[in-house]
Amino acid sequence: MQADPSALAGKRIAVTRARHQAPPLAALIREFGGIPIAYPCIAIISAADPRPLDSALMRLDDFDWLALTSGNAAYALAARLSGLGQAVDWSRLKIAVVGAATGAEAQRHLGREADFLPAVFSAAEMARQLPLDPGARILLPQSDRAASAAADILRARGAHVSACSAYRTVRGRGGADLPRLLARGRLAALSFTSPSSVYFFRQRCPAPAALELPAACIGPVTAAAARRQGFCDVLCPPRARLRFMLSALAQGLRDTSDA
Repeated sequence: MQADPSALAGKRIAVTRARHQAPPLAALIREFGGIPIAYPCIAIISAADPRPLDSALMRLDDFDWLALTSGNAAYALAARLSGLGQAVDWSRLKIAVVGAATGAEAQRHLGREADFLPAVFSAAEMARQLPLDPGARILLPQSDRAASAAADILRARGAHVSACSAYRTVRGRGGADLPRLLARGRLAALSFTSPSSVYFFRQRCPAPAALELPAACIGPVTAAAARRQGFCDVLCPPRARLRFMLSALAQGLRDTSDA
């Protein structure tokens, strides 16, 4: 899909992703003609107890699949392996990812494409659709805030799942003076690519006026989190990709201006 450079012309869009994840989205916003405003609402730090993850990484040959439910899981694995001074031949392990964005992060941080991508981009659907042999062994590195649904579904299907905390998602800091931009009416919309970014945004910026801005969300789970937090204008594309999210935002802004 080719971006229309006038779709978001001159509009300031808040980027709430973690600092290490923000550049691709910021570049796309510029491609659409907009102005990305960095406001990192999450940060990714090491697991409180890295020993379960370290143990799994030292015996990767024991697993058939690596299942990634977020791009941050790929980032956390690469960071931990670097800290351990361990090199991995990822070609010996099949990789499943929750969606296209996570697949891109797996390529970026682990150096290879995913072997499986579900038709519907969600952790539960990945767990339901993953082609499994009887007794398949799966490594599932997740956030400390992750739900158990994916692991529960995989186990119910007969898989042996090693679910471990690979990283912690905490509140981010720094970036633009968003409350000031908001008070001056100089912000057109917000973008969210995870439920955690929604939650921590409201901690960083509790102003009621923020809830009136269009909230562009990468997928249905993030969109549901935005609605729970009280956002009135939640925009979600039919396919969970950054480019489609910005297209949905551009269309929503056009509809509003035409109304």
